[in-house]
Amino acid sequence: MAERALPPPVPEQASAALAAPRQLRAPPDQTYVVKVQKDQIYRVPPPENAYLAERYRAERAGGGKSGGGSSCSTTLLLTLGLAAAAVLLLGASVWLSVVVMRPAPPSFSVNRLSARNASAQRHAEVDYDFFLTAINPNKVTALWYKDGGTARLLHQGTALAKAADVGTPEDGGVDAKDFNVLLHGGGHATPKAVEKALRGSKKEAVALELAVEFPVQVHVGALAFAAKRLAVACEIRTAGLGKHVHISSQKCRSSFGK
Repeated sequence: MAERALPPPVPEQASAALAAPRQLRAPPDQTYVVKVQKDQIYRVPPPENAYLAERYRAERAGGGKSGGGSSCSTTLLLTLGLAAAAVLLLGASVWLSVVVMRPAPPSFSVNRLSARNASAQRHAEVDYDFFLTAINPNKVTALWYKDGGTARLLHQGTALAKAADVGTPEDGGVDAKDFNVLLHGGGHATPKAVEKALRGSKKEAVALELAVEFPVQVHVGALAFAAKRLAVACEIRTAGLGKHVHISSQKCRSSFGK
């Protein structure tokens, strides 16, 4: 019986190579496609992005400070505004107290003086007619003169004439300038010096004292403020007391009463 020929033995390395599976390598130019679920793809920015962006812009505008800095600035501005308003109110009250409630009194002067119904009789009734001019020194306030003024005329303390109601000035009483004050005599003995002057004598100067009180009201435009009593006192020296009296000297003082 013939013997079967056996194949030659296979080396161990070749055997291991045949036993291991072949590894496939992808070509270097192959493209991979990755699929992502649609609900994870944002076609518009999420809402929280808008909040973050707005907060970032606010911090940039405020110099990098947080919201507490803005609140502090608002409080500071409010405090400054209240302080400015308080200063304005205080200034207005001071202006009202000094300028409006305490105006300077007007200055007066006697322009003319005449005596009517003069005679040589000692107890004759004589009327004295005075023409006064007033100048208001106040630039803001006007003085409105009202009815109810009084006037007295004296010679060395002796009453010569009086007026129970002076009346309003000739130019209407609104910041008036010209006044006509008529005083009626009678009831008192006429002093000798005044009697001689009434007869026409001009040898001796006659000393007269005119005291007038006016009710006035302080105005700023159309607004009426405090009502005051204005007192005017004039010391006059005249040569004679006829129709045309020559005033040699005069001195008038005025002040506001309470």
